[in-house]
Amino acid sequence: MANVKPHPESSPPGESLQEQEALLVRECIRLMGRSLEPDRVIREMLHLLSELLGLNRGRVVMPEPEGGMLAIRHAYGLTRAEIERGRYALGEGVTGRVMSTGETVIVQDIDSEPAYLGRAVSRASLPAETVSFIALPLEVEGRVAGVLGVHRLRNRPRPLASDMAILRTIATLISQVLQVNRLVAERTARLEDENRRLRQALAQSHNTPAMHGIVGRSPLLARALRQLEQVAGSDASVLLLGESGTGKELFAQALHRMSGRAARPFIKVNCAAIPDTLFEAELFGHEKGAFTGAVQARQGRFEQADGGTLFLDEIGDLPLNLQVKLLRVLQEHVIERVGGRREIAVDVRIVAATHHDLQQLVAAGRFRADLFYRLNVIPIQLPALRERAEDIKHLVRHFLDQLNLAHRRKVALLPEAMASLVAYPWPGNIRQLYNVLERVVLLAEAERIDDAAVEYALVTEAQGQPVEVLTRSLAKPQAAPARSAAGSASAIRDWRPVAATEGGEIQAALQAANGNKSRAAQALGLTLRQLNYRISKLNLG
Repeated sequence: MANVKPHPESSPPGESLQEQEALLVRECIRLMGRSLEPDRVIREMLHLLSELLGLNRGRVVMPEPEGGMLAIRHAYGLTRAEIERGRYALGEGVTGRVMSTGETVIVQDIDSEPAYLGRAVSRASLPAETVSFIALPLEVEGRVAGVLGVHRLRNRPRPLASDMAILRTIATLISQVLQVNRLVAERTARLEDENRRLRQALAQSHNTPAMHGIVGRSPLLARALRQLEQVAGSDASVLLLGESGTGKELFAQALHRMSGRAARPFIKVNCAAIPDTLFEAELFGHEKGAFTGAVQARQGRFEQADGGTLFLDEIGDLPLNLQVKLLRVLQEHVIERVGGRREIAVDVRIVAATHHDLQQLVAAGRFRADLFYRLNVIPIQLPALRERAEDIKHLVRHFLDQLNLAHRRKVALLPEAMASLVAYPWPGNIRQLYNVLERVVLLAEAERIDDAAVEYALVTEAQGQPVEVLTRSLAKPQAAPARSAAGSASAIRDWRPVAATEGGEIQAALQAANGNKSRAAQALGLTLRQLNYRISKLNLG
């Protein structure tokens, strides 16, 4: 045996086939999410094949940059000498044949197959029993970019069909890693001037909170932006993950603008907003007479986005029957209109987004695993607003500038008002922050906004939230600052939900103050806005 310790060639007894395969795929996807470095990612994938499934001595063979000879580029379980011996001409041996034909080869017994050369791993280094060799093509953009090869004991509990299925999945994932890195490398070499401008923009980002239209300086946001820039030059599918309201569409638009497709269309499809019966026609278009009301042919979103980017928002809500057709488009780059018989070639980059856990949907049978692997080439996690609280001030100033301009106002926030916004947990994320600020600007009676006005806007914005969320978020642990021109301390009470029993107390205070709301509010320990809000809620007006 060689001085490596391969995994036993049979599966551990009692461990289910499904558990092994699920763990393998899950770990491979996690690797791809952590790094785009092929040396590390592909070697670890081959490691997992060996450790979890007993498919040993995995190697990826690819053409050398000069000369065209095939050489082992990535491997697990092979010695350095074995890797150096693994060189083949195109068409030579099993590996060379797969590279030239693009067809998978299964050698059931390496001892009886003349085409199996045994050049890298000698027969003496392998088990004495019957050993098989499996070689699969690695396809990138319709051409064979390399070969994945593994050894397998012929007599083992796991059926060959199961091993082939998982090997095809791993081959697809490896191909995606190779594709991303090749395209990024080509763009880097071809567009050196553009990259220099990008580096200058990155340097300037330390001095300005906005970049590519995305506002903020937090480390989590910066990491997501770096990932976005790293893959912008490729055509690989990108999956944007995060809670609702975190800015997934803005990220998709930024990715489009940074890509080589920026001059072409950016088309958005909200998968959660289209009825199931209209989905196919919406995505793929329809021919005249395809169904009742189809009085003329119509392009679908794929054709509209040809040459550009198609943003599939809330992809987790895509119906299962459409998932099959979307997968075909991703694989073959052709569509068929509803009612049509001809294939239409499309060149579209897919950017998908979801707030769902797609792996859970796959486990529940609500999302196809093969489509998930296709979309999950580059997953980018967008942080929730509560995870980047240091960005709230930048966002507030940015939105106030926009809203003041749009509504012809000159509203500014006092420091205590800004502190209230920063302290709020923002379950609705950036979208909710924008809505609250718009309400503040529109309802403002003065140019300087205090914390009471912000509190009122938060309460009216969040009426649908559980009371305990509002209580925890808006309660003020410290006494309110001094108020009024006279400088007397104000006994403003902590925020609390409106209770029906307050009606009598409010009416009595108004009567005692002869209808003067300001004096009634002061007597009740409320701001004028808080009092007006309660009068409105309790129908006391």
